[in-house]
Amino acid sequence: MKNNITFYLNDKEEQVMRVLWKAEQPMSATEIANEINTVWAKKSIRNIIRKLESKKAIEVAEIAKIQKTYGRLFRATISSNEYAMMQFEKFYDRDREPSFLLSALTEDKNSAFSEDLKKLMEKYKTK
Repeated sequence: MKNNITFYLNDKEEQVMRVLWKAEQPMSATEIANEINTVWAKKSIRNIIRKLESKKAIEVAEIAKIQKTYGRLFRATISSNEYAMMQFEKFYDRDREPSFLLSALTEDKNSAFSEDLKKLMEKYKTK
């Protein structure tokens, strides 16, 4: 992970982060809100951005001219995979056998994630 900060994202913060994770370039608050396209996004996007900045999840990438004024463009400071690992490490019990973890991850036989994980394990078995 780029920074050693651990944080949790609430649902609205996660939606903002998902937009930034998918973005090819930094985005303004208005662009982010438009991507989310909900009533709450337009009303509270600036508060959510302030919270994400305080958590060091996002940063100002640049100041750019937006229409007739200047505004801040934001980018994520960590990737979605880094965030997922951060959450995993927070709850992972190192005192248990690793097989317990694999069992828990593959428990739901109908899960697409479970199937992907099984394929990945098979791939590494053959190497």
